[in-house]
Amino acid sequence: MEEKVFTINLRRDYRNHARWRRGKRAAVEVRKFLVRHMKAEDIKIGSSINELLWKHGMQRPPAKIKITAVKDDEGVVKAELFGVEIPKEEPEAKKGKEKKAEEKKEEKAEEKPEKEEKEPEKKPEKPAKGDKKAEEKPVKEPKKEKPSKKKGQKPKK
Repeated sequence: MEEKVFTINLRRDYRNHARWRRGKRAAVEVRKFLVRHMKAEDIKIGSSINELLWKHGMQRPPAKIKITAVKDDEGVVKAELFGVEIPKEEPEAKKGKEKKAEEKKEEKAEEKPEKEEKEPEKKPEKPAKGDKKAEEKPVKEPKKEKPSKKKGQKPKK
């Protein structure tokens, strides 16, 4: 497990882009920086970095950020702001989450046949043609085209 601390200068990267793209561009640059310096393709950027990048909106990301990056034995890089603890997931914890997800899927599969047994709801009947409700709606007339008259043009024939 390899841990490194970086200070990333974001200003030089997003400065040459449109104002409304700067926040997104800063996030992309953080990912590129970690790929380059940690020599890994699988990058997980923590919520603390994301919140800091978008804190002042899309147009004004921070000029520099200081982060801590940790590379697992599997080659996964996890990054958080400097001073924020990086959560360490154990393989056993993942298995427990997978079991819970499978149990939920099974429960949903069991609930579906119960819904099919219910009788279909009856649709309300439409009013007859002679009812007042049908007569109240105004009929839209087609719009008449207006001839276009511009300065210096003759009317079209």
